[in-house]
Amino acid sequence: MKRNLTFVFFLLFTLSVIRAFPHQLKKRSTAFGLCPPKDGTTPPLISVELVPDPVLPGQNAVFVVSGTLEEDIISSTQLVAYYSNPDNNRSVSDPFTHSFCGGSGCPIQANTEFTKFMSNTAPEILTVPYGIVVNVVDVTNKTLGCATALIQL
Repeated sequence: MKRNLTFVFFLLFTLSVIRAFPHQLKKRSTAFGLCPPKDGTTPPLISVELVPDPVLPGQNAVFVVSGTLEEDIISSTQLVAYYSNPDNNRSVSDPFTHSFCGGSGCPIQANTEFTKFMSNTAPEILTVPYGIVVNVVDVTNKTLGCATALIQL
């Protein structure tokens, strides 16, 4: 009888622990949304995925940027991203840029699907929460597409 009671207690304990794990391990991906209006116009939303998600301070981060834009993408088009402080919308890092074309694949006609990759090392110190802003800009610094996210661990 004592053995049966011990077995039942162990079984119930094990099941309750196993049931609790999925809630703790549930992966949340960073949701990027529209950037605020600039000069009275809201830039088109681009899709951004992060690897790793969320970005870890001092570690390499890969940004997968995709979508369609309303204007042609030419060889001078740049991907620009930076980390920001959401309390004052100031950059907490120097913007990092990446040539959109990378020597090939341009021009890309307007309303054509694209996917580009860029990587950088995140700042050593990122206070939580922090923001990430990703822009596609032309040679005149006009924003062709944009996405922003707030990271709250």
